[in-house]
Parts: sequence; C-alpha cells; structure tokens
Amino acid sequence: MPPLRMPTASVADTDTLFRLMQLYYFDASRWSGENIQPDGLYDCTRSDVEATLREQPTWARLLWWEDTLCGFVLVDDVAFQGQPIRELADLFVLPTHRGKGIATAVVTALVTPQSGQWLLATWRRDLQAKAFWQRNLPRMGVEVTVPVQDDESDFDIRLIRRAGMTPD
Repeated sequence: MPPLRMPTASVADTDTLFRLMQLYYFDASRWSGENIQPDGLYDCTRSDVEATLREQPTWARLLWWEDTLCGFVLVDDVAFQGQPIRELADLFVLPTHRGKGIATAVVTALVTPQSGQWLLATWRRDLQAKAFWQRNLPRMGVEVTVPVQDDESDFDIRLIRRAGMTPD
C-alpha cells in the first residue's frame, strides 16, 4: 500500500483547506440539499477556516497519497453522552482517489490502541458513506458500537475503537 501522509494543516494551508472544503460541500450537496450561496460558495468561509486553524491547531489534516493532495480529515474533540471523545468529524477523499484505500489508511493511522474510543457520525441521507463504513469498518480492525439514537437525528452514530481494546 502506498504511504499516506497526513500533515496537520496550519494557517498557511488555509486557502488549500478552504478550497477542498468547497469541493466537499459541493460533493455532499447531492444528499445534503445545501444550496450554493449568492457569492458562488457553499456555507463555509475562508475566515472561519483560518480562525479554526488558529484556535484548534490539530483540527485538520491534509491527505497526501503518492505525493498528490487527495483530501482532508477533520478531527474534533466533542462531548458525547456527557463524556469527552474524539470525533472523526469529516473525511473527504477527492472522487478520483476513492477506492485506493485512503479512508482505511486514515482510520488505521488515527484510531490506534492509544487513542481510545472515537465518535463517527454519518449523515443518514449519505447512503454512500453509510454503506462504505458498514462494509469497511470490520475490515479496518475496529470494533463498532451503535449507541441508542434519537430517531429524529440527522446522523447515524457509531463509536469505534481499535479491536481488542478494553473500554475506557
């Protein structure tokens, strides 16, 4: 498997991450129903991306596969059922690079025995992502727990951890 590089995005990467996020929102608009704004952009501003990169230095990682920029992953620290947990918030691989094992490499690199349990939320209407995770999480060597969920939620929630770990 070719090496995946996931350097943490810095403020200097604001424009690159902002453009990738626009592609992500465009790609997701098929199922999200989000409309483009009058200025020709989706609801994500460059200034918000820059501010988040300043305030949360480990929030975004750019994905490089075979020395080609191919996407990004966002990692957030959130609260779930009153407990802090890391969230694999957004994982975007450009369409021309899908099917190469990049998402598997990202999960393998991030969800380690030392990193504990992670939250993975998938939009319910994103059938492609739901099918991908359903099919591939067991192959990635992670254990999946599906907590009781609100039927009104827009998300399907999974808790994932490296297989063989004991609960926190």
